[in-house]
Amino acid sequence: MAARVYKNKLTLDGRLKLVPGVSAPKVKAVKELSEKHLAGDRIASATLLEALTTSDAMFNMAHLATLNFVPNFDEAPRKWQQIAGVRQVPDFKSPTLWSINKSWDDGDGDGSSAVLGANGEAPVIPEGTPYPYAYIAGEVNAGTGIKKRGFKTDWTLEARINDALGVIDMLPDEMRKVSLDTEEADVFGALIAGVPTGSKLAGGTVPTGATVAVNAPLSRDALIRALMELALRTINGRVIQVNGGYNLLVSVGQGIYANYILSQTLTAFESNGTAGSVPNFVYQINGGYNPLANITVIETEFLTGAAWMLLPAKGTTARPVLERLELRGYQTPQLFVKNDGGVYVGGSAVSPFEGSFDSDSITLKLRQFGGGCVWDNGKAIVKSDGSGS
Repeated sequence: MAARVYKNKLTLDGRLKLVPGVSAPKVKAVKELSEKHLAGDRIASATLLEALTTSDAMFNMAHLATLNFVPNFDEAPRKWQQIAGVRQVPDFKSPTLWSINKSWDDGDGDGSSAVLGANGEAPVIPEGTPYPYAYIAGEVNAGTGIKKRGFKTDWTLEARINDALGVIDMLPDEMRKVSLDTEEADVFGALIAGVPTGSKLAGGTVPTGATVAVNAPLSRDALIRALMELALRTINGRVIQVNGGYNLLVSVGQGIYANYILSQTLTAFESNGTAGSVPNFVYQINGGYNPLANITVIETEFLTGAAWMLLPAKGTTARPVLERLELRGYQTPQLFVKNDGGVYVGGSAVSPFEGSFDSDSITLKLRQFGGGCVWDNGKAIVKSDGSGS
């Protein structure tokens, strides 16, 4: 992914807000001192440490850290982006899917008087009769929405004196790790919790004649049965059409076996070698027909043991299946510094990085907004706990 180019590099085109004491020349000066410090310049290290404890350099250091953090955060690989889209929402309310929902009725609210036909077609209007009214209904995904997440950490005066610059060096990357893990938890957590029991693998026969159990462990027959069941499910009276591939989620360590069974193909041969005899079916690695060729395996620590889930790949269905929610205007994690150091006797200001009034500690806070959403009660997802029962 190409790096984004910003017109205003100090605010990243408005994504960052400037606090008092932060300016382009000061950020540049701190950046130069930091680069020399990292290169082993001891004079620069001492100058930077002194500036951080006696001036507003720390505010500019925090801003510089965020300037580095945001682009690295944007460009970091995310496993959840393989399975989920993104939807921006304006508030903390449960999200509503308005623009795609085609559940049209006559406006009585109970859905009993459908205007559209059985296949979604517009009604025939006899001569001289009025046209019926039809109203689009939004699906509210109750129980999901934007959540505020974050944490605080104290950095004591003693730790600052002993290893001030070491902490500063590590802060942006540690923030990025936590923020990325939070995004993964938003999406995969919603997926695991948002797919009800009714979406489980129901089991039954497959074209080979084999019988697949309810909640069957992962196998080719179980995956074929999952595709058959998914093809028969409907949303608002319409079958779920998948124009592309599927994602198969398995627990960590199960990806090797999953890819192994996906590479096999189905081949028929005559049971006794004579024409007209009933064919038998076998799986082999090469040749033949492979109905599972368009499935991509993704390992995730959010599944354990023999559990697995099958869902359409992102962007392959008319209606979204799984999305990460972002709060409009707050897409980027934020770093705060607590300022309660008091004042020196005589009235001069105290840098917040001299520590708090009560305990000489510096408190940093990370705040992040986001959430995950499974649409249509998980009807486009087949899951199995692998128990076979």
